[in-house]
Amino acid sequence: MKTKFAQQLLQYEKFWNREKLSRPIINISANLGEPYKSYESLEQKWLDENYIVDAKLHACRHTYFAAEGVPFLFTNLGPGCLAACIGGNYELAEKTIWYDRNPIIDDWDNVPELKLDTQSEMWQHIERIQNKAFANPEFNTSITDLGGILDIICSLRGTENMLYDLYDYPDEVKECTKLVTKLWFEAFDLQKKKVEASGQPYNNWMNIPSSKPWYPLQCDFSYMISPAQFEEFVLPHLVEQVNYMERSVYHLDGVGEIPHLDMLLDIEGLTAIQWVAGGGQPPLWDERWIPMYQKIQSKGKNLILMGGLSYRDLASSERLIKSLDPTGVYISTGFGQKETVDKMVELVEKWSN
Repeated sequence: MKTKFAQQLLQYEKFWNREKLSRPIINISANLGEPYKSYESLEQKWLDENYIVDAKLHACRHTYFAAEGVPFLFTNLGPGCLAACIGGNYELAEKTIWYDRNPIIDDWDNVPELKLDTQSEMWQHIERIQNKAFANPEFNTSITDLGGILDIICSLRGTENMLYDLYDYPDEVKECTKLVTKLWFEAFDLQKKKVEASGQPYNNWMNIPSSKPWYPLQCDFSYMISPAQFEEFVLPHLVEQVNYMERSVYHLDGVGEIPHLDMLLDIEGLTAIQWVAGGGQPPLWDERWIPMYQKIQSKGKNLILMGGLSYRDLASSERLIKSLDPTGVYISTGFGQKETVDKMVELVEKWSN
């Protein structure tokens, strides 16, 4: 595995560096085994490091990885877990961990002290899971999902309140943004040191290994605001984050964020855009998205499509691949059979030439 992973890392570096590629990077796999034993409680599912690592080991040992497919453990404590590490609350649920159910900022005249608490329950959960995971050589381990700056503040304040606050308390929102950005950098640096100590490449929930630190930036809250508000409240800290790390990706989550795309593409140093169409929208391989993909590439940004190929719709998948320059393109997908995975890799190579 080590030899294969080393070869794959060379390919991933070509992706990050926008070196010429004959086909897109394809992180592709097939799950061939029975699921691991079911968890007995939500606490076990999300917080028990032994269960989490054992379940991942079982999955990796019963998965067929092809092309640039990488065995991978995402330190998954729900999106925006930093909120619970700086004073916020969390609530375990079946499909995620919620951080916005019990906001702690009731009004801007009485904001609780916000600081990174490495002794908080959530940070300690992160530490225990990563200590167990990074010690295992059978998969690459990621840093956790710290979250987007304004999304974290929404967890602390409440999303509906924040929508009003942009009009009623813009200065207070900006001051809180500055503080949370500072705390985000503190947390990111600690996570970065954890990766450095492990000797592994840097990775995150997108599962794109890198020799240099990186993070998928986002602002899901921006789906609900205008481009002018995005420029005023979001763009400044995004630029700051991009400048803070050597590689960065923006998680463009849904059609409501497309109006902000031009501003994102103008951020010098932003490495890539990852597109998520969202519920009720055509799949990523649909031809209506191709002009946007080509626009992203024309601005010198990498393109990331997670779940971007269909074996049932080969005509659309072929159109997609033939419409893109393979350089700087990452596509992840999974199928239920080894033969399907091998055939899809073969087809992508054919379509790319």
